[in-house]
Amino acid sequence: MRRIRSTLATLGTLGAAGMLALAVPCSAFAANGFLVIDGIRHDSPKGCFEIPHLSVVFNVSDVPVLVHNVPGCVGGVVRIIPPGLAEQVPGTHSLFVG
Repeated sequence: MRRIRSTLATLGTLGAAGMLALAVPCSAFAANGFLVIDGIRHDSPKGCFEIPHLSVVFNVSDVPVLVHNVPGCVGGVVRIIPPGLAEQVPGTHSLFVG
């Protein structure tokens, strides 16, 4: 009986540790893949990218790219570029990856 309780306690601890590992938000990590902005490749993109002029953005990562209507990724999201797609983005916008 004592051995069963000890085993259950160990399994409970391992289960709790596994749940904590899964609870870490994915936004803390860079995206797998790359982002191409006007022909310039950005490997493992993460964070905010400024778009000063009309640009073509190709999302070759595993996460959607959020297009904001102002620089600094603080304005409203006006478009989402899913993984594997390219879109034209107007100037004075910004992109958020992560």
